[in-house]
Amino acid sequence: PKEENPFLGVRGIRLCFEEPEIFKTQLRAAFRASVHGELSLMLPMVTNMEDIYQAKELINSVRQELEAEGIPIAPEVKVGIMVEVPSIALLADLAAKEVDFASIGTNDLCQYTLAVDRMNPRVMKSYQSFHPGLFRLIGYVAQEFAAAGKPVSVCGELGGNPLAVPVLIGLGVRRFSMNPSSIAKVKRIITQLTISQAQELADKVRRLATAAQVKRFLENALQ
Repeated sequence: PKEENPFLGVRGIRLCFEEPEIFKTQLRAAFRASVHGELSLMLPMVTNMEDIYQAKELINSVRQELEAEGIPIAPEVKVGIMVEVPSIALLADLAAKEVDFASIGTNDLCQYTLAVDRMNPRVMKSYQSFHPGLFRLIGYVAQEFAAAGKPVSVCGELGGNPLAVPVLIGLGVRRFSMNPSSIAKVKRIITQLTISQAQELADKVRRLATAAQVKRFLENALQ
């Protein structure tokens, strides 16, 4: 059905809960494939701890069904979450205890943090991927998952941006997803930096007030 604002509607894990049979069919297929290679399941659009609890219950029920049917599955399947909504980012300390990994989706995290529809050209000026508040959120998630010994990665535009990646490294991120065309530029920047230099950049960025200040500072610092 048509929704007034589909970005705030039934998508991701919400659709999985609304259509549990579709979700369980996907999980069965994934578990059956798990014997052929390492499998990780990542839950999208998680907004609260209840989402994680409910999803894990469904995942465990599917595992038990397959085991009862004698269908071979891998002994270990990791479960992680997409961090793309501020509410779950602020609960990273709790989420890190319940899941095996996280991937920070910077495009959606930016639009939900700044309340900006990134598909609306009239408000594109307010979609600020270098907003210091966004870097603070990412830093908190990376810090809490590192404290729990769980890996966290970054995807989206920031994950392949040569200006942003050094800051993300300084915040504690070590895994990045990017387009192949971005690899050479990102590699050239980060091979010229030490971890301590990246941490210094990140500390300064988090103390700045605006996205314009952040971008200008990074352009000068990484010239």
